[in-house]
Amino acid sequence: MWRSKSYGACLRPLFPVEARPLPYPLIQMFNPLLLHPIMSTAAASNSSSTRTMYKHLLSPSRRQAITHKRCTFVDFPPFGLILSCTSPLFLQLSNTINQCSAFVPSISLQRLLRPASICRITALLNTDFSPPALSLDDGLYLESETRIKRLCEVTKVLSKVVQFQSTLAFYQRKHGDLLSDALPSDNSFLIVVQNLEILSQCINSKREAIEASLWTILDDHPEQSESILRILVKKLSDDPNSINGKLPFVTLANLRTLSAGRWLDDEVVNYFVKKWCTQSGSTLGFNTFFACKILFQEPECINAREGFFTDADENTVRRWCAKAAVSLDTEWDSVFIPINESSTHWYSARIDFRVKRIDIFDSLRDRCIENRQKPLLERKNSKLMLVLMWLTDVLGRIRGEDTMLKNNPESDWVCDPHYKVHFQANSYDCGVHMLWHLRHLLEFRQVRVGAQCSSGHLRFNDSMAGKRLRLAQEMLTDAGLL
Repeated sequence: MWRSKSYGACLRPLFPVEARPLPYPLIQMFNPLLLHPIMSTAAASNSSSTRTMYKHLLSPSRRQAITHKRCTFVDFPPFGLILSCTSPLFLQLSNTINQCSAFVPSISLQRLLRPASICRITALLNTDFSPPALSLDDGLYLESETRIKRLCEVTKVLSKVVQFQSTLAFYQRKHGDLLSDALPSDNSFLIVVQNLEILSQCINSKREAIEASLWTILDDHPEQSESILRILVKKLSDDPNSINGKLPFVTLANLRTLSAGRWLDDEVVNYFVKKWCTQSGSTLGFNTFFACKILFQEPECINAREGFFTDADENTVRRWCAKAAVSLDTEWDSVFIPINESSTHWYSARIDFRVKRIDIFDSLRDRCIENRQKPLLERKNSKLMLVLMWLTDVLGRIRGEDTMLKNNPESDWVCDPHYKVHFQANSYDCGVHMLWHLRHLLEFRQVRVGAQCSSGHLRFNDSMAGKRLRLAQEMLTDAGLL
């Protein structure tokens, strides 16, 4: 109990501190060791609970130190002597290698105990994954897909390896007073971990090589690609509910638009724009409704907006940006905008703050050739380009930059209303071309045509059947159906 002279005065105890007895239970709770010399017979019966309480009062580091001082040496073949506290870690490493061996039989613990180079690990992988055939037959597609799945599974298993080295270092620090030097088993452990990290790199390279080879063959054989695609769609049609609910906003009806000769719908476009831009980490991907709401006068995206833009328009853009940027881990520096014209044609626009460019990508040959022959202000995309310049100023302010494109002929930005692209050979592949424009922008920062594209599996083709099959595969894989 405490008493004060008046409100606001310093508080003082009612009795002197030295005159207040500390209750016995409080002594026991705060310092149980003080009771040992004068412990009564009744208190001795509670010594076990007192020791337990004392252990809990110890700091975690102190408890860990006591625990690790009790470790012993145990034999763990083929590593040899290890400390008993590290045996779960060594066992986890052995299990990880066994899981890898289920998919890559040439990999074993014995082969990983000595330092290995990338060439040696690659040679081991080649014994399990020989080079594929160069022609598309009935079994090549399925065989390649099986190999890719196996390699993806190994990648998942190896993802935990990055934690092994730091965990072993933690145990070694705890035994600093017990071990003057690292045990030979610890060195072997680190060699195996390093080899597994090399294995992970080699597996990714092998998977990418198999995928690139398969995709190139699919592009070179559009008839077979269309046949495989029809089989995939038919399997889904036999069980319409298999795809429903597996991917956000995507149904079987949406996925069917990837079939040969079909026009891609909004949900398929939105799915890949969001997924690929999110994976890029630096490109803001707007959905197909942004253009008709912000850039054009009507939902059909025919006539670009004219006149003055208000603060309300800018606030609307800010809300779209905030929503689209939620899925990005880093600050965005470019924007991709798909445009759906009258539900009959797809094309796109890109604003890139890093290279200071505004480009419009349209795969229709006649439109591009015809517009290039007209005066600049009479071209189809001239008014849209003016709107995109306003949008660039708004996006610049959101990024904290002052682009100042309005009434600024001295600006170092480049604006191209008809960037040179591969032209579509039919009336229905525009959506696939547009998505492939995005692939090039994310991969190369610009669309590359013909020999400019060094990656053969990323080149454009007159028939985009192989690209359609790859898009369908990706969606079905994401849905867990392949």
